[in-house]
Amino acid sequence: MMQDGTINLEDYTKSDWTIMLNDRVITSFTTHEGSKLIIGRSPDADVTIDNTAISRHHSSLELRDGRHYLADLKSTNGTTVNGKKIASKVPVTNKDVIFIGKFRLLQAAADEQHTSSSYATAMDIDDEATVFVSSPRQQNLTQPSQAMPSSSNETYRLTVIEGNASPSTLSLDGKSSAKIGKDPSCDILIPGWLVSKTQCYVVSKKDKYYIVPQRSWANTKLNDVIIKEERLLRKGDIIQIKSVKIRFN
Repeated sequence: MMQDGTINLEDYTKSDWTIMLNDRVITSFTTHEGSKLIIGRSPDADVTIDNTAISRHHSSLELRDGRHYLADLKSTNGTTVNGKKIASKVPVTNKDVIFIGKFRLLQAAADEQHTSSSYATAMDIDDEATVFVSSPRQQNLTQPSQAMPSSSNETYRLTVIEGNASPSTLSLDGKSSAKIGKDPSCDILIPGWLVSKTQCYVVSKKDKYYIVPQRSWANTKLNDVIIKEERLLRKGDIIQIKSVKIRFN
């Protein structure tokens, strides 16, 4: 409802949602009338949660005729509504308690404003996996994708300049994120006893790149300074993990 008492039809054709883990907000996203979003671990999901508790295509959330419908996509750990696992599509409201695996899905109140997150959230060291969440893919195909910096034709890359890591060069062209660590799924693999499976991420956000360190026994350094939080990357910056040095250029 607008201040002059007239009805804003847009309020009935979109809705804001939040994904949480325990008491932490992981990300927020918006559904639009006629849209169907896939939530899962796969990079091609509309809302991506890089965690082993989440299947590649875990759930779908659809907004049709002003009502939301949730479905489980044959996931391993299931999708629950009010404590009951679902299989086929079921209607859901903001009064329902919804879990995607171990992540809670909440519909925001109509007057709440959320900014969609595209950075990693650190978890406990002994957790089974670190979480990375990307923003939903742009649903309006008439607008340019915001997944990658597009203000110039420059190609950004990560180059290993010292230490044992592979590949020696990683192009960031076409990537919304790059994962660095000792897990075989990492984009840059760094072996080592104290290196975490996911040591850090390099992510694109609003035409800039950021490094997002994760909880680890080994420090993540940027230009010889230990970092614990997200930092903006500039050309020539050196990322260091133990004896490995990687240049952002």
